Amino acid sequence: MIRKIAFVTAAAVLALPAMALAQSGVQLTPDSARYLISKDVGVERWAISVNVDDRTATGNVFKTDGSPTSFVWCDITDIDTNTDPEKIEYTLSCWGADACESAPCNDSEWSFIASGIKLNGSFMLPPNTQSTLAGNVQPILTQRCATSPACHSVGGSGNVDLAAGATWGATFEVGSLQRPSALFVEPFDADASYLVAKITGNLAPTEGSQMPLGGAPLSAQEIEAIRRWINEGAVDN
Repeated sequence: MIRKIAFVTAAAVLALPAMALAQSGVQLTPDSARYLISKDVGVERWAISVNVDDRTATGNVFKTDGSPTSFVWCDITDIDTNTDPEKIEYTLSCWGADACESAPCNDSEWSFIASGIKLNGSFMLPPNTQSTLAGNVQPILTQRCATSPACHSVGGSGNVDLAAGATWGATFEVGSLQRPSALFVEPFDADASYLVAKITGNLAPTEGSQMPLGGAPLSAQEIEAIRRWINEGAVDN
């Protein structure tokens, strides 16, 4: 089993996206916490769940030759982001196991496969993903909103921290003080998200000023990148 997975990992996966995938599907769960991946890789079917929070990928490798299903567990050790989501590069370290004969399964039944395994965004993300937090949204917020010490960063006057590494926790399903009925980021719904209202100026008189405060408004392209990220689930990606 381990040798078979190692062969697929080293040969087939590293050839993506040049290798044709007979069947494929990637789905984000409604809580924006996991990507569910089901893809044919060579002669095997991979069914993997990617946990965005702890950066692990776990699942099954189903064989077409009748041999038993294998189990895979990987740590995502690095993400080389890109403005083109399909070109994001994920680096993984992976372990594999066969089904254990009796519970509980123990550590000795897992074997190390390889480190430095590369997968790109076209494999890991839903088709036609347009915007990610790290690749598209955070650069905008860092340059225009999280400027220090005046605005939305640690010690700044803004009460929402939009610095790198803090944005998602400070906005995702977090309530707004100025508009209590709204969340800063309502996943899958940019029109309902108060963050979008603040950067577009779609505000009531009691809801303060359009952001960035005292600066030029974000461009249409910048606003669209933020809207797309939210409408695609506002994942911490």
